[in-house]
Amino acid sequence: MTMTGQSIGHRRVTLAGEVRLELERMIVEGDLAGGEKMNELALSNAMGVSRGTVREAIRSLADSGLIDLIANRGAYVHKTTLAEVRNLYDLRGAVFAMACAASARCVREGSERTLPKSLERNLTQMQAAADRADSARYYALNIEFHDLLLHGAGNHKAKMIYDNLVKEMHMYRRKGLSVPTNMDRSLEEHRAITAAVVAGDVEGARTAAHHHISAGFARYMTIAEQDTDPTG
Repeated sequence: MTMTGQSIGHRRVTLAGEVRLELERMIVEGDLAGGEKMNELALSNAMGVSRGTVREAIRSLADSGLIDLIANRGAYVHKTTLAEVRNLYDLRGAVFAMACAASARCVREGSERTLPKSLERNLTQMQAAADRADSARYYALNIEFHDLLLHGAGNHKAKMIYDNLVKEMHMYRRKGLSVPTNMDRSLEEHRAITAAVVAGDVEGARTAAHHHISAGFARYMTIAEQDTDPTG
């Protein structure tokens, strides 16, 4: 079957999009480290696609905050400064606190009926993961917990902003939850948020959510400082 020019063009766009998603995954999961140059040839060989497709995917990431395009040098994985990490946590805290408050309001007004049970089910699963010290499973459930609350808020634009923020933050959030005691503390904070949302306590949910994000930043900082301590 002969493909038309339009079909070929659509195929190329779709493939570049798939490569972009894989590059995003590699960056947020730490497979590509901050400051590392994006080697188009190596990436194209590893993915089994053309170098041009990889180049197109990399260019499309330029506005994501995940990479830096440097003239005459190429593309590098963005190496986030401490000030940038703090700003990301501050922004995420503001959006998440708003979402939790809105979710509590929706529960109180009766427009959101499934969220309480979904949150309770998630908490049960997170407790099981914490008991096993399964940080990978806990982290996946942690993402689900936050997504449930963003969806419950019924604010599509807030969800879009939040999703864009967390793409840059996965490596920091995952590091903060890599220690069993941190999982326990995170779970306690999730329980406080859930209790306020289920009770329809708007301001309580806002306060608990803001505390959770602030505590998450503190957990990240503690581990980051340990990683850079030459005495171990």
